[in-house]
Amino acid sequence: MSEPETTERRGVDRAPALVCRVRTVLRSSVLIARRLAFWLAVVLPVVYVPLLFVDGHWPTLAVSALLVAHVLTVLAGSGYDPNG
Repeated sequence: MSEPETTERRGVDRAPALVCRVRTVLRSSVLIARRLAFWLAVVLPVVYVPLLFVDGHWPTLAVSALLVAHVLTVLAGSGYDPNG
């Protein structure tokens, strides 16, 4: 005869399924972040090039900040394959 199922036992049985679900969510999140970073790296040069032709102090800061963001998106999105 089997023992009655306890709350503790059910929690232990559900743990692997929960871990699997968390891993799936994390993988999906990383893929989405990598995809977004890839496409931002493609689009950002279109945004900062016009700022080069604007006079003043703030465009220089904006271009510098966008260049840093561009480098970070290139690094983060480098593992993404748009064909796969």
